Amino acid sequence: MRRASDLPGGTRRERISGRAVLIAIGLLILIVVVFGRAVARFYVDFLWHDGLGRADVFWGVIRAKATLFGLFFLAFAALAGVNLFIADRLAPTHFPANVHPYVERFHEVFGHRLRLVRYAVAALLALLVALPTTSQWQSWLLFRNSQSFDRADAQFGADVGFYVFELPFLSFVLDWLFVAVVLVLLVTLLAHVLNGGVVFASPVPSVRPATKGHIAVLLAVLAALKAADYWVSRYETTNERRGFVQGATYAVVNAQLPALMLLMLIALVTAGLYLSTLRRGSWRLPLIASGLWLALLVAGGYIYPALVQSLVVNPNQQSREATFIERNVVATRAAMGISLEQIEVEQVEFGAIDIDELEADLEPLRDVRLLNPSEMLSRFRIDRGEEAGLTIDDLDVDRYEVDGELQQVLVAARELDLTGIPNDSWQGRHLINTRGCGLELAPVGRVQSNDRPDYQTVELTRPELYFSPSLSGYAVAGTSESERSCGENTPYTGTDGVRMSSFLRRAAFALAFLDYNVLGSGAIESDSQMLWVRNVRDRLTKLAPFLSYDGDPYPVIIDGRVLWVVDAYTSTSNYPYGQRVGNAVQLTRDSGISRDANYIRNSVKAVVDAYDGSVRFYTVDNEDPIIQAWEATFGDMFTPASDMPAGLAEHLRYPEDLFRVQTDVYSKYQLDPADFFERDGAWSVAQAPGINPREDATTTQAPTTVAGETQAVSDLATEASTDRFVPYYTMFRNGLDEGGAREFVLLRPFVPFSRNDGRTELQAFMTASSDPETYGRLKAYVMTGDPLPEGPRSVDRRIDSTPTIAQQITFQTGGGNEVRFGDLQMVPVAGGLLYVRPFYAAVQQSSAQRSTVTEYRFVIVSHEGDAAFGDSLAEALGKVFPGFE
Repeated sequence: MRRASDLPGGTRRERISGRAVLIAIGLLILIVVVFGRAVARFYVDFLWHDGLGRADVFWGVIRAKATLFGLFFLAFAALAGVNLFIADRLAPTHFPANVHPYVERFHEVFGHRLRLVRYAVAALLALLVALPTTSQWQSWLLFRNSQSFDRADAQFGADVGFYVFELPFLSFVLDWLFVAVVLVLLVTLLAHVLNGGVVFASPVPSVRPATKGHIAVLLAVLAALKAADYWVSRYETTNERRGFVQGATYAVVNAQLPALMLLMLIALVTAGLYLSTLRRGSWRLPLIASGLWLALLVAGGYIYPALVQSLVVNPNQQSREATFIERNVVATRAAMGISLEQIEVEQVEFGAIDIDELEADLEPLRDVRLLNPSEMLSRFRIDRGEEAGLTIDDLDVDRYEVDGELQQVLVAARELDLTGIPNDSWQGRHLINTRGCGLELAPVGRVQSNDRPDYQTVELTRPELYFSPSLSGYAVAGTSESERSCGENTPYTGTDGVRMSSFLRRAAFALAFLDYNVLGSGAIESDSQMLWVRNVRDRLTKLAPFLSYDGDPYPVIIDGRVLWVVDAYTSTSNYPYGQRVGNAVQLTRDSGISRDANYIRNSVKAVVDAYDGSVRFYTVDNEDPIIQAWEATFGDMFTPASDMPAGLAEHLRYPEDLFRVQTDVYSKYQLDPADFFERDGAWSVAQAPGINPREDATTTQAPTTVAGETQAVSDLATEASTDRFVPYYTMFRNGLDEGGAREFVLLRPFVPFSRNDGRTELQAFMTASSDPETYGRLKAYVMTGDPLPEGPRSVDRRIDSTPTIAQQITFQTGGGNEVRFGDLQMVPVAGGLLYVRPFYAAVQQSSAQRSTVTEYRFVIVSHEGDAAFGDSLAEALGKVFPGFE
C-alpha cells in the first residue's frame, strides 16, 4: 500500500498550498483589474474633459474634493491623535491587576507597538470620516464664492446669500464636527479601558480622576458644538413648514426660536459644568444639567411649539399668521421670478367676433396648430424615420421661415437607433453605424390632401448627428471602416473627441469600458477619435453637474449645422420664506426642476454641437447670484449671451417646466397678502380638456377644506387631483390688437379658484415670450367682462355635445380606429376669442411592425356657444360664421 505522499496530486499540504497560490493570484489579478480600471477611468475622464477644452473644470473639481478630504482628514486625525496621546499620558503608572483578560491579551500583543496602533487608528478613522466629505464639493465652492442677493430675510435681516451659499456648508461642518467628536469620545474611552484608566472587572467599574477629567472635556466640547448648532438652527427656521406657509411663522417665531435660545444657553451652561469637574471632581451638577437639557429639548423643542400652533394660532390663524404670510408672498414672488413689477398685466374684454373684422385680420389664424407634436410622432416616424438604424424619438416646436414667412414648425431629428442596424457586430455598432442623419421639418398649420404634413427640404452642410438626446455608448470615428452614409459621407473632421494616438490611450479605454476590442481592433488608427458620453443631457451633466437640465433638448439649425439647445437651471431650497415647488405642480417627464426648490432661474442655455459634441454655456440671466458664484469658480466655462450667434438667439425657447411652475405659483401669489388666507380672488390653472371624445379629464371630485384646516399652499389654487392645462408654444400677437407684433410664446389659461374645482370660466391667461427682443417677458391678460368667457373645460364639453361633431367622431371611429383631440388653442382675433382644436384618428397599418399611425382628420372651431368642424380651418370658420370667406 502506497503512502499518501506517493498518491497522485501530492500531499494534502501541497494541494492546499497550491490552491492558496491560485487564490492569491486570482485576488491579485482582481485587485489589479479593479484598481487599474479606476485609474483608467480617471485617465479617460481627464482626456474627455481635455478634449472639450475643459481640463480646468476637471482639475477644479478634483482640487475641491482633495481640499475637503485633506482638511477634514487632518482635522480628525489631529483630534483623534491628540486625544489618544492624552489618554496614553494619563494611563496609570502601574497596570491594575483586576483588568479584563482581553485587555491583558491586547497588551501582550500590542504592548510594544502602542504608538503605532494609536497613529493607525487615528489615520484609519480619519480616512473613513473624511472620504464622505468630498461629496460636499459643490457646497464648498459656493461657500468660497458666496454672492449677495441684495435682499435681506424678514426675520433676521441677513442677506439671502448667507442662506443660499454659507448656511448649508456651515450646517454640514457643525454636524460633521459633532459626529467626529462623538467618535473620538468613544475611541478615547476605549483607549482608557485598554490603558487601565477605566476598569470593568470589579463589581463596580472604577474610573481614575484624570480619565474622568478627559472625558468631561470631550463632553463639554460636544455641548458647546450643540450650542453652536442651536444658534445656526435659528436661521434654518426660515424654511420651516409648521404653519400656513413656508417659513418662520407665528409658532416658530414665538415658541420655537425662544426654545432654541434657551436650549443654546443650557447647552453652554452644561459645557461649563462639565469643565468645572476638572476642579471640583463631582459630576452631579453636569448630569443634572444634562437631564434638564433633555427635558427642555422635548418640552421646548416639540411640545411647546405644537401647543402654541394648536391653541394660539389655529383658532385665530388669519390674524396670527398675517405678518408671516406677507413675508412668504413677497419672498416667493421674488424667488420664482414673478414679482408684480416683473409681470405686465393687461385688462381684456372679449366680445362677439364681427365677420368683416375677422376677414380683415386673419393674421392670428395663420399659425393655428393643426399638427400636434405628440400626435404626429408616429406619422413622422413612418414617413421620414423608417430607415434601418435611424429613428425619430421626439418632435419639437420651433419657428423658421417657410416660403418667406416666419411660421411655427415641427422639427424632428433622425437619430441613430442601434436596435435596427443591419450589421449588429462590434464593428457595426461602434465603427460603422456611428451617427444619425439629418432633420425633418413641417409647418404646424399645413396639411396636405393626403392628411400628411407638408415636409420641407432641410439643407444641412453637416447632417451627421454623432450626438443626440437618445444616444448611449461610444463610437470610434475616423477608422479604416467606412461609416454609414449620410449626405456626401465625408469623413469625421471634428476635434472634440479623444485621439487614439497611443497604445496607452487604447489600453486605458479598453480597461475603462471593459472592451478588449478597443485595444485589439486593427481598424482603429492613430487619427481615429473616441466619441463617448454622446447623450446630450448626460454630456452636460458630466461637464457641469452643478446645473440641472431640462428633459427636452431641441435641435436648432445654425449655419448648416445642428445644435442641441438645453435649458439649464440654477436652483436652491434654502431661500428664506420661499414656497417650494412641491408635488402639486405637474412637470414634464425628466424635468430638471427639483420639487424641493424654492428659488429657480433658467440662467444658462447649454448648446451641444450634434456633429462634434462641442459644448457652450451661454449665461442669459446675469442677475442670478447662483450663476455668478459658478462664474466666479469656473469663469472660462460661461459665455455671455451677447456673444451668442444671432441665429441661435432667434430660436431660444422659454422653458415649459419653468413656466408651469411660475403659472401655478402666480395663480395663488398674484393675490394681495391680506387676501391670501381666504383666497379671495385666487385663480387656478385651467382644467385640462380631455384628449379622448366623451372623456372629461377633469371630472374627479375635488376634496373640500373645512374651516380652520391648514391647507398645503401647493394645493391652494387647484385642490383637485385632476390634470391641468398644459402650456403650449404658439405665435401670438402681443397686445391682441391688430398691428401688434407677433411673438413666439408659451401660453397657459386660468380659471377662478373654487374649493371643489367647479369654476370653468376663463379668468385670465399668461404668456411668456421667446423672441430675442422680449425674451422672458411674462404678461397676464385678465378678463374684465361679465359674464366671463368660456374656459377650456366648458369649450371641451360644448364640443363633445355638439350633434354634428359627435356624428363625425362616431364616423371616424369606424373600423376600430382610435380617435383623440389635439391641443385646445386660444386665438384672440377681431375683438373676440376663438377656440381651435384639431382631431386625429389612429389608423391601423398593414405592416406587422407598424401598429398604428396617427392621421389628421378635421379641425374644430368654437366661439361663444357655437362649435363646428371642417376639413380645413377656413371651412370650420365658415360654419361658425356664415358668410365667412
